[in-house]
Amino acid sequence: MGTTYSSETACGNANDDAADAHSSSNTGFSKVESQHLTQLRTSVCQQQQQKQQGKNNDNFLLSIWKCSRDLAAEAEDGKKFATLLDEFPSIKKMNSPLERIFMNHYGDEQRFLETISNILGLHGHSRDAVDLVCNALCNKNNGEGEAFLAEDAIEFCFEIAAVLHFLVQGDVADLMEQRSISKESNMMIQSMANSLLRYAKNSREDQYYGGYAPELGAASGSATASNNNTAKEEGQVTKREFLEWQRKVVPDLIYCSVTKFCHAVFFPTRFSSQHHQQQPFPFLRSAKEITSQTTTKLKEGEMMPISSAVFGKNFRNSSDNGSSNNKDNSSTTTQPATLLSPPIFAFASISTPKFGCNNWYRIFAGAENGWTWHQLEHSILGYEGPTLLVMQAHHTNNNNSNNNKSTTTTVTLGAYTASKWEKNKRDFFGTSDCFLFQLHPTLRVLKPLPKMGTRGGHYMYFHSNTNKVNATNPTRKDELAEGLGFGGTVRNPRLFIDSHLEEVTVSHQDTSFEEGYLGLPPSETNDPFSSQTSYSSSKLHIDALEIYAVGDAGTITNGFRAQYQHRDIADATLRNARTVDKAAFLGDMRNGVIETKAFAHRGQVDGRAHGCLKGEEGRL
Repeated sequence: MGTTYSSETACGNANDDAADAHSSSNTGFSKVESQHLTQLRTSVCQQQQQKQQGKNNDNFLLSIWKCSRDLAAEAEDGKKFATLLDEFPSIKKMNSPLERIFMNHYGDEQRFLETISNILGLHGHSRDAVDLVCNALCNKNNGEGEAFLAEDAIEFCFEIAAVLHFLVQGDVADLMEQRSISKESNMMIQSMANSLLRYAKNSREDQYYGGYAPELGAASGSATASNNNTAKEEGQVTKREFLEWQRKVVPDLIYCSVTKFCHAVFFPTRFSSQHHQQQPFPFLRSAKEITSQTTTKLKEGEMMPISSAVFGKNFRNSSDNGSSNNKDNSSTTTQPATLLSPPIFAFASISTPKFGCNNWYRIFAGAENGWTWHQLEHSILGYEGPTLLVMQAHHTNNNNSNNNKSTTTTVTLGAYTASKWEKNKRDFFGTSDCFLFQLHPTLRVLKPLPKMGTRGGHYMYFHSNTNKVNATNPTRKDELAEGLGFGGTVRNPRLFIDSHLEEVTVSHQDTSFEEGYLGLPPSETNDPFSSQTSYSSSKLHIDALEIYAVGDAGTITNGFRAQYQHRDIADATLRNARTVDKAAFLGDMRNGVIETKAFAHRGQVDGRAHGCLKGEEGRL
């Protein structure tokens, strides 16, 4: 059903209000930005009046986009934006709630500006942006307390983020890029939806979770249970459940999608701050672009191609662009991929400051660098900056009761840390700026717990005796775990990769990170949100292991600079050791400590001009 507008109520005194600039202390906007938004509202009102008269068929989002660009005198006909709206139809759900905000939902310009300010998060919260999402999803039901599908909510946010990512890319023809991402998108969307549904399920059962009292929309206990069971069966969640889950698990989900998208729609480039002109999501890059001597060969906009088992490829090869000239993409520089990687979207949702906007540099990949502990050490030691460790692993269950057939479960998990890695530490190190995660099959984020005396604080672990031999007892086995880990104890870390880089061991609980299941899908008795989670561990075989340098550009630059210095010092120390060893070895040979005939002639000189008799050296 359409909404009826009148020039008196919709446009009103918008032109007069434009002259009355609103202070940034009230709305967070500058005088120029406030005037732009006021004029934008007036133009959009006029566009909608023309639409009612049959002179304009644009949907509401497209009208805002066109009017915003017209006010900025930017040469933009809206074709690219219209194409994106057709390719990602979920975004059109924003038309009705935005229509109410712009047209007749609020009666005065001050309230309008305050609402837009809250949607853009200028006051430090995104409640109005969450309302925008929920109202868009609940539009058919038109009810504040109505539930909506969890999968629809995640898909809605992802498609908004994907359009935002496209807006800063090149031609619309890039939409035809041949890349198998739809399956990957569905898996990530389902994983995040699983996390939301599990949170809602436990919230309803416990009537309390994480300090929030869930709104269940029922007047009595029996009615509550009935409504909850219905929502559970249909895969639905309430607005309150979505809000609480978003705050706890993916606090930047709305910011990296809806908030940034609305800013891009409302404000053309000339009105955008430097912060909002940054790329919305990171691109994958190779650390060789920084460490290699061939870096100068890269042209602007080009990158060294890499392919990730978790994040996909970072490039568009020639076949993607419709050309048959595709020789060797593995050794040539290429244009960056335009499609948003769903796992990158998930990390940006977890923390945009940690993972969003800036490029990620892959510093280790088992498939590229080799599956050895030495290569892992060489790649990460000395780098002083945040790193993201992510792996794919699988477990084969041969005891399946279904016709005795084995089943294989694949999971994607890992850890983030802001601390540098330290070699052969026999104890834990690092700070609480870290967390464990699982991306698939259910998104989980396990945050660090506060250290209380000697309890907790076991964040990072990195120890191996592969290059050491106990001279007194070569058969003695070190009782410490040999490998890389997080949490737990030095003998049994919570998440642990062995020094052969073959297996990852995960357990469900320790004193350093939140309780939760990583790895295998939880059974009814091992629920990640249940207090009955067991302490047992499980092992999975590693299929892919990658480590990325993440953070802002300055942090990454300083991190690699520190690694260069670390390697220079290590090389100098090794050269000095080799020099000292050679001199000592030669001295031992001369002094007879090492038996050899290399210097036998010294004892055989017989009064020659250049020598002396044995035993007469002191007389000369």
